[in-house]
Amino acid sequence: MSGILPILGQELRLAARDRALPWLLLAFALTAFYGAWTGAQWRAERAATVAGVVAEIDEIMETRREQFAKAAPGEQPFAAQPQGVPFRPVLEPGPLGALSIGQAEAYPYAGRMLPLSDDTIFDAFRVHVDNPAMKAAGRFDLAFVIVALMPLLLLAATYDVWVRERERGPGAMALSQPLLPRTLLLAKLLARGLLVLAPMALLACAALAWVSGPHPTGLAMTLLTIVGYGLFWLALALMVNVLVRRTAAAAVACGVLWLLVVALGPALALAVVDIVRPAPSAIAQGNALRAVYLEHRAEVRGRPPLVEPVPPPRLPQRLRVFVDDALRLEARKAPIRAPYEAALADRRAHIDAIRFVLPSVAAQDALDRIAGSDADRAVDFRAQVLAFRGETRAWLAGRLDADAPITLDDYARVPQFAFREPDQRTPLLWDWAVLLAGTLLIAGATLWRLGRRHPLET
Repeated sequence: MSGILPILGQELRLAARDRALPWLLLAFALTAFYGAWTGAQWRAERAATVAGVVAEIDEIMETRREQFAKAAPGEQPFAAQPQGVPFRPVLEPGPLGALSIGQAEAYPYAGRMLPLSDDTIFDAFRVHVDNPAMKAAGRFDLAFVIVALMPLLLLAATYDVWVRERERGPGAMALSQPLLPRTLLLAKLLARGLLVLAPMALLACAALAWVSGPHPTGLAMTLLTIVGYGLFWLALALMVNVLVRRTAAAAVACGVLWLLVVALGPALALAVVDIVRPAPSAIAQGNALRAVYLEHRAEVRGRPPLVEPVPPPRLPQRLRVFVDDALRLEARKAPIRAPYEAALADRRAHIDAIRFVLPSVAAQDALDRIAGSDADRAVDFRAQVLAFRGETRAWLAGRLDADAPITLDDYARVPQFAFREPDQRTPLLWDWAVLLAGTLLIAGATLWRLGRRHPLET
């Protein structure tokens, strides 16, 4: 370690004279703060929409109060029937939602629900990401700057740290000194990392703190992700500098690597998943569900008229029949939904596995999870809402069994939805492990090659 420090100091002084570095950092700072600002705008819009959905309950309750107030003595308004109690489960954006929009737009984030509602409770909050206008607008957030643009700037600053010296001659003079070639190359890369990667990581975290406020844990995890991802690209730059002999060829090699890791790799991996695990047909499921509904409706219409018992219960008998029919219909739909949901879950698992082979996907996944915009959080929200619907149905069954209409005071005691955040520690550790493994694998293989052949001969 003591041998590398003098060389590192010298390389830092030489690299600091590079007039391109301030412009690279300025470009990154501008894009990072703009990406953070656009992410903050999206988060504010999502938070306002969620607040509006929650506020609907207040409007509904005002109408229910009027119904109770206008009801004559002994009269039972519609608001007293428990099957009409409204619920508004919502998924709040994460405190660092400005970091990455991620996959949040591909999944519903709220629902309008009654105890007997079916899966259409989410339909009003599904965003159609295949909309041409949305595709044209795109999403430019801080995560995009980190995952796609930061590697380009890092490679621009490091693609020729050794190739240029070897090509022009100073490399032979440097290696004539009593030092190991790997010490010299590592010092050069480390100097560029300290002058480029470290400021970029701090600028990105500063932009995130500017729009999101102080969140020490989230900012620390973001910093760790950026540094880990940046070290992977420095390892690639080291490999290019060792294996390539010409500056122009090194620039082309770095550009190809960026395309493979950031652009083509994820697209090709997704294409493979589409072949191995194609998305199940939503149209086929919809047709099957409609056939079940039509069959159920024909059975209901074929029944003789319902006769209310004497004396009539406080909750009419037709309400109990209606509830039984709704639950029976849901039970008949379940065998159709189950294989569709299982196929979707299997496809998501295969897509999630892409991050284990592509560091760019691992970095994006880590940033999504830190921001709270990952697919797992959205899927978990949907599962929790459906479980909560089961709780409201059990509550409704209890009211029907007790023949107990709901009063205005009872509305304050109905079940309440509270989202339980999933544990993100294990997935984040896997993402960081992928970044570390990729860095060590490439750097280790490059240093092994460097040990077998002189750097001027590679």
